[in-house]
Amino acid sequence: MMVATATSTNVLVVNSAFMQEIKDANPNLINAMQQLHHVCSSKENILQISRQLTKVLNTLRMELALQFALEESYGYVVVGESQQQDLSEVAQSTMAEHNTLYGAITELAEAAEELQYRGVETEQLSILMDDTRSFSRRLRHHEQAENELIDQSFHLR
Repeated sequence: MMVATATSTNVLVVNSAFMQEIKDANPNLINAMQQLHHVCSSKENILQISRQLTKVLNTLRMELALQFALEESYGYVVVGESQQQDLSEVAQSTMAEHNTLYGAITELAEAAEELQYRGVETEQLSILMDDTRSFSRRLRHHEQAENELIDQSFHLR
């Protein structure tokens, strides 16, 4: 994934129109996030939860790979120095989170698969569910930060 940095003449900002369109055009990501929340609050037996969690984590991993690639290609842009300098640091930070978030979802998906195939134990599933909830909060926070960047970019026009 591409990471650009601000220099004295260039800054990284959000292309608000493209970024909003990218977010609006991926209902599968929103659906996967909702399914993850549903699985994490499920009261089904641990085998069912484990199967559902493995499936939704893998789906979410694929959707995030697509989403992050599109955002980095079209949603974040390097422009000449402008009044958007203040947004550059936030844009750099949110874009850099893509690598961290993708790494985290990959680890969770692999842990879920391993747990399912090795045999589900209640304690291990509980730990995985806690880690998944924590990831879900981080992802929601990231999406909120990007939405705020979009809003701020629209107001600068």
